Amino acid sequence: MSLFDFASKVFNFASLSPGTRGHYERLLHERLWTVEHNAYKGAKTAAARKALLTCSLCASDLASAEDTYDHLFRSCQHPLLCQARSQSDRLLLTVPLLTDLDQRLFQVLLRLLQEEDGHRLCMGNWNSYQITQLDHMWSNLLARCKP
Repeated sequence: MSLFDFASKVFNFASLSPGTRGHYERLLHERLWTVEHNAYKGAKTAAARKALLTCSLCASDLASAEDTYDHLFRSCQHPLLCQARSQSDRLLLTVPLLTDLDQRLFQVLLRLLQEEDGHRLCMGNWNSYQITQLDHMWSNLLARCKP
């Protein structure tokens, strides 16, 4: 039985709203990745540890990168990930921004996505800096609307 099957039974996913279920699934996915990623701690040598921490998608004899969510989301040079990022960027440019709030919010979110830990926005696991940036944008917008 997988972690997701077990969690589905424990949390009774069938009874949860789609938003709540999605939140738990994202957290479980991150936890599963983190636990498996921690396999490097059991490595006996520095070389084995480095191999377990290296992105297997873009590693070569000339370059390597740490296998992290941030790396996969923003900078892994595997052709399929580069293609997915490019397609995603193009699709984001087609989002209709009908109000001033839409435009301001979208600008802040795009900037935060490009920064380190941008992957956390997509996983619903925002850090305090990201929350503060969104709050700052919202406060400035409200201040402009006051008579």
